Amino acid sequence: MEKSINLNYTYFYNRHKDAIKVYSTEFVVRTFLANYDGLIKDFKLGGKILDLGFGDGRNTAFLIEQGYQVFGTEITQEIVDLVNERIQKLGLPRADLRVGRNSKLPFEDNFFDVLLGCHVSYYCDEVETFENNLNEFSRILNSGGWLVTSLAKKESYILKNAEQSKENGHYIIKNDPYKNRKGYKFRAFASKEEVLTTFEKNFQHISIGSAENNYFGIDERVYWFVGQKK
Repeated sequence: MEKSINLNYTYFYNRHKDAIKVYSTEFVVRTFLANYDGLIKDFKLGGKILDLGFGDGRNTAFLIEQGYQVFGTEITQEIVDLVNERIQKLGLPRADLRVGRNSKLPFEDNFFDVLLGCHVSYYCDEVETFENNLNEFSRILNSGGWLVTSLAKKESYILKNAEQSKENGHYIIKNDPYKNRKGYKFRAFASKEEVLTTFEKNFQHISIGSAENNYFGIDERVYWFVGQKK
């Protein structure tokens, strides 16, 4: 399954490899730049940040522009090379981009001030669970470091006709309109309370937001999570 998703996403991002300018995800811009009464955050500008599963580099470029020392991971070297080239063409300072997976990140303990997981932290390799991912995120964050991530609600489009996995809250994707993730394991959440109980073992000062968007038939339903490592 890992080999299949590696090939699918490498092909997906290579289809648009000649596009230079890419645009940041709205929730990332709002979380890092805006202030809300219900959002607790204390991000160290210029600190070390990991852009987990950076995709086409849209948030990587944004984070570089904010003055962070940016690192990133993706699942194949081909995707890493593509985004390194894009950042170079944009004239931005180089980021340290590496191959890695959610539960196996190529960084030492207590390395990052912030970890950003935009539409990626909930993917689990075949023998792993979301708890493995969370433990790895906590391992590489320094004391008091922050996790910023999006989480899928159970009602989100990607879980249409999904198969319940043997692990609680985990599903096997059966329908993917983008044709990249069929058969892959995915963690979804039924409520804010479930988000809180899942994360509070590792994180404190937690803020949870949510959004429901319908992009012309793609019914995206997500939670936004910000929390500080205990």
